[in-house]
Amino acid sequence: MSQLCPLSIVFFMLAISYSSACGGTGAGFSVNGRNAENSIAYSDSMISYPWRSWNPYDPYRSQYQSIPRAPQDTAGVDGSISQYPYPGYIGSCRSSCTGEKGNCMDSQTCSLAGGRASGSCENGFVCCINVVNSCHSGWARHADTVILNNTYWQSSLRPIKPSSSCSLTVKLDSRWPAELPPPYPPQPFFTPVCQVRLDFLVFTISQPDSESVCSGDYFEVAGATNTVPNICGFNDGQHMYLHVPNSATTPTDLQLTFNFGSSNSEVRAWNILISMIPCDSPKLAPSGCLQYFTARTGTVRTFNWRDVTGTATRQLANQDYSICFRAAPTFPRQLCLTPCTVVTTQKAFSLSTPYAVIAGAATTSTSVPVPDVSQVGSLDCNNDFIVIPGGFNIANPAPVPNMAFDRYCGEKLNALPRNNASTTICTTATPFRVLYRTNRDETLTSPTADAALNSIPANGNRGFCLNFKV
Repeated sequence: MSQLCPLSIVFFMLAISYSSACGGTGAGFSVNGRNAENSIAYSDSMISYPWRSWNPYDPYRSQYQSIPRAPQDTAGVDGSISQYPYPGYIGSCRSSCTGEKGNCMDSQTCSLAGGRASGSCENGFVCCINVVNSCHSGWARHADTVILNNTYWQSSLRPIKPSSSCSLTVKLDSRWPAELPPPYPPQPFFTPVCQVRLDFLVFTISQPDSESVCSGDYFEVAGATNTVPNICGFNDGQHMYLHVPNSATTPTDLQLTFNFGSSNSEVRAWNILISMIPCDSPKLAPSGCLQYFTARTGTVRTFNWRDVTGTATRQLANQDYSICFRAAPTFPRQLCLTPCTVVTTQKAFSLSTPYAVIAGAATTSTSVPVPDVSQVGSLDCNNDFIVIPGGFNIANPAPVPNMAFDRYCGEKLNALPRNNASTTICTTATPFRVLYRTNRDETLTSPTADAALNSIPANGNRGFCLNFKV
């Protein structure tokens, strides 16, 4: 028995060492890496800490049990600020303990910034993870302003009140806040910021209504120079690039807001990584791009698309933005898009059911929907559609009358009109950019067409899920 004692001591010391390196306290070490202070925070809901770990299985989230998901762009983004000109900061980092992104700081500066040490950096610095919890409905007090790169904005640990809102300000000022005491006076950044990337690790609020409008809950952005549509529903793994003026010359505040409808039964939860991208970074998205994919392969989805069973509308109204892809460094350059493989009854491509005109008696005619086919003609996509400049079928079929090369809609992705099979669409037109547009509702403006659409209520638009290869 005595021979086991030294081994037990070794394991105990390793536990203390791991806990210390990952932000723990030794005595509070546990298998899930939470420290003692975090345990106190969860046991007493009235106690709140800015470094509280986000817990997807928190009892207040009993209806939403999920884990943070990887962003759509699996290649990631280097959203780091290269250097802050004060002694407590040396750059960005990723925690070896949790995988979270943070900032390399000395432990004192991390504490002053309200962060949580998780792992270590060079020269004795710690990887400081900054988390902001807000929307606590007055029961707790947290900062509602973000000044640090690599900050996680997480939803409240308690149910959110209906008919309320929750906002967070991202300050892109060229100076540190005056609250930092000496020896850290406000000083200018070395590297100005020109873009902010939002990674929706977790994002779920209410679904759109039958007209595809986010009439209950919705998320909105103010202060960006590019077009940012309001979104709702399920958006785990999605991302956005917010373009802003150069922070060194025109400091700008971004306002991120969740607005909640009157329903009291919705599941509302989010965990958003906010990354600030310097003006000289090679990772900047091209001008006007809301989404930017830098990997050679991957998947792009419209907001709220999800592989789930059901016929309800998932497409969102009033979407008008560009999706961009980084071209390969070699020639020939080509972007190809293929509808995803689904495991449920969900449609991988569903944008505006096309209509065909059927001649009637004398001068009358009727528009009737044509489900499960591509656009009927080149002028058919006027409501909801994507534009793939110079697109062509991978098989490169011979042109036929009304063949559409730029606009795509219907329920099959195909350049050939009224085709009942989806295929791969490619383009060589650079820069690689796809435009996505939806109108203000789910129905057409023609009363005859509306009546025809109402005759097939199961035909709600779903948006699209496309695998890409560059």
